[in-house]
Amino acid sequence: MKFTISGIGRTVAIASVLFAGTPALAENGKLTVQIWGSTWQSAFEEIAKTFEKKTGIKVEPVTQSTSGEGLVKLQAMKAKPTIDVWFTTSSVAARAASDQELFAKVPSTGLANVAALNPDAHTADWVAAYYYPMGIIYRTDEVKTPITSWRDLWKPEFEGRLAVPSVGIYQGSMLLVAATLEGGSIDDVDPGFAALKKLRPNVALYYASDAQARQSIAQGEASVLVGQPSHAKRLRDEGLKVKMVSPKPAPMMFDVMMIVRSGNEANAAKFIDFVSTPEMQEIISIKTGMAPVNPAAKPSPELVDSLPAPGDGIAFDNGKLNAAIGGWTERFNREIAN
Repeated sequence: MKFTISGIGRTVAIASVLFAGTPALAENGKLTVQIWGSTWQSAFEEIAKTFEKKTGIKVEPVTQSTSGEGLVKLQAMKAKPTIDVWFTTSSVAARAASDQELFAKVPSTGLANVAALNPDAHTADWVAAYYYPMGIIYRTDEVKTPITSWRDLWKPEFEGRLAVPSVGIYQGSMLLVAATLEGGSIDDVDPGFAALKKLRPNVALYYASDAQARQSIAQGEASVLVGQPSHAKRLRDEGLKVKMVSPKPAPMMFDVMMIVRSGNEANAAKFIDFVSTPEMQEIISIKTGMAPVNPAAKPSPELVDSLPAPGDGIAFDNGKLNAAIGGWTERFNREIAN
C-alpha cells in the first residue's frame, strides 16, 4: 500500500507480543466500543465474539451515525467516559486527539500486530481499522463504455447521471480530486471549484450520507457514483451489476480506532491490537469491502480490482483538511450545490 502522503502523522515504534500464553479472563471483563451500526453488524460483531473467546473480555457496541456525532457524545461524558474504544475517521481523529484528557496515546510497546501495520496506518493517537479509496462506481448495465479516468465524468454523455459526495462528506474528496486534476492542490482549491462548476450539469445528486448514495444508484436516480468500496459491495449484495475503478489521483482514507481515557485503556489496547491481526483484517475486508492495513492480510477477492494501482493513491494533510473544510463547505453550498 503506497500512497502519496502529506502530513498523515508520525509513526509509533511498537514491538513485542500482546497475547502471550493462554488467554485468561481480564480483571475488567467488559469493553465498550462506539462504532457505526452498519460497520458493527457487518464485521465487528463477529470480531468481538472471537476476541471474547480468546481473552474473556466481552465487547459491547454503542452506535453512532457519524464521527462528528460520536465526538459530541464523548465530549459530553468527558468527566466519566463509558466508552473505551472509539471508531472514527482519521480527519476527525486528528482534530479530537488534541484533547489528551479525553483520549489516551496508543501504547508504544506491547502491540505486536499494530507494529506490523503499514506505517501510514498508525500514529501516536490512532490505529487504522482499514483503509479505502474514493473511486468511481458505475452500473455496467447502464454505462456501456468503461470508465477509466476521473476526466470521463465531465463527458456530455453523463449529463444528469452522477451521484457525487458533497464537500462536507468524505473530507472534500471530490473537490480535491478536481483541484489536483486542474493543477491545484489542498492549498489552492480554486481550480477545483471551477472544475466542479463545469461538472454541475452531469450531477443528479450531491449526497450527504452513504444510504443516500446507495439509494440513488439502486433506484435509478443516477448510474455513476463517486464513492468507496463498501458502496460497491452493498450494491452487489442487492443484486446490481456494478464495477468500481480508482483512477489517479485516488483519495485514500482510513477509519481508525482511538483509546478513550475511561480507566480501561489496557483492554482497549488489547482489542485494537487484536483487530490488527491478519486474520481479523481479512474478516473486515471480506465482510465490509474495505482494504486491510496489515500487509500480511489478503484483501477480499472482489475488492482487488477496485483498489488503485501502486502510486495512484493520494492522502491529504488532516490538519489542513480540518482547518479548511468549513470554508470549503460554505463556498460549495453557495456556488455549486444551489
